[in-house]
Amino acid sequence: MPIQPPAVPAYRLLALVAEASGALGPWLRTWEALREPIADQRLTEAVDHWSYDLLGDALPWTTYENEDATCAELTAWLVRHAPERLRAHGANKRLLDCVRLLTLNGPERWNDPHWPDYHY
Repeated sequence: MPIQPPAVPAYRLLALVAEASGALGPWLRTWEALREPIADQRLTEAVDHWSYDLLGDALPWTTYENEDATCAELTAWLVRHAPERLRAHGANKRLLDCVRLLTLNGPERWNDPHWPDYHY
């Protein structure tokens, strides 16, 4: 049986609970602990949804506090945990390159040969 889409996408739910609780870390640790194909699928969807904002060093949702710190926390978590899980889920090269590009800063990121693959 195919996996049904959630009523609320995981990336929106993460933003909601992070904003409501004032903390992102506990929710990322929960996602990290969920080692199931559906969690990897939802992570793949989230990276796809967030990639444009994160590559521009922006948090992919509106926040009222600590935007830069929250963006840095999310980016660091993705760089550390997403590649293996994206590969396990069979994510495309574009998403894997997106996460790799997050490890680069400034001109190093913008001048990367894979950057033109992002038509933003």
